[in-house]
Amino acid sequence: MTEAVLFRSVDIGIFASAIIARLRSAGLEVGLASANSFSDGLACCPPTDVSTLYWVSRTCLVRDKSDFEVFDQVFDALFNDFSLAIAETRANVGRAEVKAEGSMLKRSSPVDGLEIMAGRARNTQTPEVTDDEEAASESDEDIALPELLPSEFAELAETPFDELSPEQLDEIGLWLPSVVAHFPTRQSRRRRSAHRGTKIDLRRTMTAAKSTGGVPMTLARQEVRKKPRSLVMVGDVSGSMESFTRIYLHLMRSLVVFGDAEVFTFSTELRRVTVPLRDKDPQAAIDRMTAEVEDRFGGTRIAQSIGQLVSSPVWSNSLRGAVVLVASDGWDSDTPEALDHQMRRLRRMAHRVIWINPRSAATDFEPLVAGMAAAMAHVDDLVSGHSLAAVRELLAALSQRR
Repeated sequence: MTEAVLFRSVDIGIFASAIIARLRSAGLEVGLASANSFSDGLACCPPTDVSTLYWVSRTCLVRDKSDFEVFDQVFDALFNDFSLAIAETRANVGRAEVKAEGSMLKRSSPVDGLEIMAGRARNTQTPEVTDDEEAASESDEDIALPELLPSEFAELAETPFDELSPEQLDEIGLWLPSVVAHFPTRQSRRRRSAHRGTKIDLRRTMTAAKSTGGVPMTLARQEVRKKPRSLVMVGDVSGSMESFTRIYLHLMRSLVVFGDAEVFTFSTELRRVTVPLRDKDPQAAIDRMTAEVEDRFGGTRIAQSIGQLVSSPVWSNSLRGAVVLVASDGWDSDTPEALDHQMRRLRRMAHRVIWINPRSAATDFEPLVAGMAAAMAHVDDLVSGHSLAAVRELLAALSQRR
């Protein structure tokens, strides 16, 4: 006869998330990998008593022995009476206070079911949240990023690209193609077979009915086929963008090689650099493209360059229904009226327009520069893209719908 398993009727994922949330609130860093290991551990080794649950939790969630004390305090606050009575979660409950040895360990978020499962929660009025507690509750966003980065890049996550050496930028550039994997899609006019499609495939249904005397016993379904949406990136290589040009060229190459994008650079004139960036050797591609762009690190003519792209009988075809990325700090020698006119034309042709401005990372940034202020009325998303951490925001904006 098998032993009784704790929390037999409780969702493992919800239970694991509740414990992890408590540990994070108490100051223990628990990453995504540890959370996945904990869920897998509970599934592979269902705890039959509190002791088993303790060792499975500590083995999977604690990486440093210096964190054992914090973990023990949280675990003891929840399970030290060995009472694991499971009650129903009520909808309208207040906030819970978990106490250990007579002193309050923390104020939790609204009762998430963990205290009720363990029989250790009591409802109270909502207390004031101090600055330290608010900072702890917002720390979850900072935990996920290192899980997405190799160990050699984790410490550079928040460092602006203009503070990195050329060698570091090239190393990051070689890693970027593995990150730029989710590209925007659009619905095609064609359909494909799908087990849970939203539309019935009449032809396949009637064909299958021939074997059952003409009576359709099963319904074949189909769904709309999706295809990649066109990508266009226009990068500013003028003097004001010199410190960010190299990393953006690596980003352009990633979009060309893996997203079949069209990429252009501009300073005083527009230049298509898609072909040079298709080279299999990343370093050779960047060096070749750099040699071909003769006006790099010069003046800036954003309005003229955008107008040249929109008015081209060949290049403008790639803009229709595309996601367009414009990488520039907004400093323009052309008039704001000219940029406003050209951006309006671009906006009518493109599906979405994303502006990458590394200067927008400053806390006191406001789009007050004449060129930037004129362009903002026609931009869907403004992202900084000034560091590895900001690249995540850029990739999220790239995959969003209009």
